[in-house]
Amino acid sequence: MHMRQWTSFAIIFLCCAMGYAQECQSSFRPKKELAAKTFLCPEAMQADLAQLHKHILETHPNPTYYGNLNDLSEAYNQAKSKITKPISVFDFTLVLNTYLIALKDSHTGINPKQFLYQVNGQRKVLPFFVETINDKFYISGAFNPAFIIGAELLQIDTFSVDQLYAYALALSLSEGDATAAKEEVACEYIGVVYNLLCMNLRQAKSAKVKMVTPAGDTLNKDIAYSTSWKYFLAGIFSAPDEEVHYSFDENNNGILVVESFQPLSLNLYKKQVDAFFDEVQERRCTTIYIDLRNNLGGLLRAEEYLFSYINTKQTAVKTNYLYKRSNYDRFALLSPMQQMQFENRAKNVYPNGLISKEYDFYKLPKGATKTIVYDYIPENDRNYVFKGDCNLVLNGNSMSASVLFAAWFKHIERGKILGTPCMGGMGGTFGNPAIISLKNSKIDVMVATLKFTPFHIQDRILSAISPDILIKATREDIIEQRDPFLEYLKTYQR
Repeated sequence: MHMRQWTSFAIIFLCCAMGYAQECQSSFRPKKELAAKTFLCPEAMQADLAQLHKHILETHPNPTYYGNLNDLSEAYNQAKSKITKPISVFDFTLVLNTYLIALKDSHTGINPKQFLYQVNGQRKVLPFFVETINDKFYISGAFNPAFIIGAELLQIDTFSVDQLYAYALALSLSEGDATAAKEEVACEYIGVVYNLLCMNLRQAKSAKVKMVTPAGDTLNKDIAYSTSWKYFLAGIFSAPDEEVHYSFDENNNGILVVESFQPLSLNLYKKQVDAFFDEVQERRCTTIYIDLRNNLGGLLRAEEYLFSYINTKQTAVKTNYLYKRSNYDRFALLSPMQQMQFENRAKNVYPNGLISKEYDFYKLPKGATKTIVYDYIPENDRNYVFKGDCNLVLNGNSMSASVLFAAWFKHIERGKILGTPCMGGMGGTFGNPAIISLKNSKIDVMVATLKFTPFHIQDRILSAISPDILIKATREDIIEQRDPFLEYLKTYQR
């Protein structure tokens, strides 16, 4: 090879190498960069994946509970093979979540909304929501009124709605084999996925939306994006004022809606639940409905307080808590003052009482596991139990403590369950997730640190709790913005 040829080759090679180096980066800045357009280098992703795998092995109480012994290690090796070349942060999120799906744990996963929330206020987004009916996707809500509520969504820009749904499904998790709940949650993620793929930083933008109107006309519309701060501000003002609220219909049915078991004030939560049952007693209601749709869970004390009001058999809530000692367990995350108070209380009664069992776990070395049985009959401040007809309303977003409530509700045969399958089954749920932020991609991953299993459950149960009466929105419900459960009550004949 002549010197000139060699020099030319060397220059081309150097340019290509520099070009390749510029194609990827070792870290991601969520507030300044876009997940779909920022490419990570393989070494950075491999390091993040290794960080996550090590963390799960150190903190998760039982990574093989719903599967087989080698499921997680096989998923880890498959994930490693998918990140040998630069890919976008969005695609890396898909790789990570495919790995995490092996656990079948709804408390171990990624919230795909993370990179929508970590924004500067001027970022442009296109918020919209869809629901599925008979495998078709219908627009159920949107920030921009140019979307037609009840229209069938076919395509946005170059993405068919089926493509977006496939991405959304890959980003969803489930507890055990809660497939229907996973699909329901994935439907909510369609708008999130589109925005992760297409949102931009500052410049004005619009989307080409193809939809079929309720009248049957196919329309192609250009719909403008909105700035993030406007959308998030609107969401704050449209949020319900209270986490617990109730009403009574024309047939004197009491309807208690509990939006969350994670109240800002547990005392206020108790007073609100007390107030409902106080009015139920005054009105002499014979039937009540407890609505836990979209209740993502929270404090077991809040969930069990509500259960105390309907526990006609005075069944003890006897539950196995499987703990794993780590830097992320519930005791390690106590403040130094709280840890000191816990130690003092435990030492004062040791070796008696439940707190002594917790103290024994607290003293174990990191990595050790221990099962503690919690056994008691929940009580409420009014010392009252409603003995009438009681029904429970669930959907795919009824998770965690809501699943435990549903499991006890079904165990004591308290009444009918309405709605759609929830995110878990009779075998309980994982819980108490702690967040770890991956060093390079800045992706936040929640990892469960506890497993709650009702004491009477001896075998693994993967199937979700299914309703006795299936209630889903119709297209007319979407168009009229009606609650399908309330519509059911209007037409239900006792």
